[in-house]
Amino acid sequence: MHYSAANNAFYDERRRKAYDAAGNWPDDAVKVSDADYQAYKGTPPAGMRRGADADGHPAWIEIPPPGINALVARQRSAIATALADALAAGMPYTMPDGTEDTVQMLAEDRQNLLGLAIEARDLKAAGETGAVQEFRGLSNTRYPMTPDETIALTDAALAHYKALLQRSWDRKDEIDQAFEKGDISTIKKISW
Repeated sequence: MHYSAANNAFYDERRRKAYDAAGNWPDDAVKVSDADYQAYKGTPPAGMRRGADADGHPAWIEIPPPGINALVARQRSAIATALADALAAGMPYTMPDGTEDTVQMLAEDRQNLLGLAIEARDLKAAGETGAVQEFRGLSNTRYPMTPDETIALTDAALAHYKALLQRSWDRKDEIDQAFEKGDISTIKKISW
């Protein structure tokens, strides 16, 4: 068995004629023992990757820490994922009948909440005070609501949504400020 440091790959000597015919046998190929082949062909230890030593033989080398740009991208992605998870979890809410349920907060749910809020304000302006609206929680339970109750629910949902967005923006601003200072340790510490 041979190893190419340039390609970080093993090459079987028995197939050398085919590699040579195709012009693919690496110039830097070095012979390695079966023991080295077995040791370095598999999964590396944690925090390591296969690379080459100074003589071009396979070796486990430490994975370098990500550059600051990669770290910023990873942290911003983690914040975006946390925001999406928080929105998917919804907002716990005590319904007018005292039942604990969850107001769903995904994009399509927010559109529904906006429609309910507009309708509730129109009904209230028209003098309606009865439980003429209906809201369906995450439990799939239907809750009859007055316009005032619907307004309270939709206002709470909007405030919850704004708070989650603000939290996301604040974390991303912290990342950007640390990035401008080149402060990798602070960037690593920023989480949802």
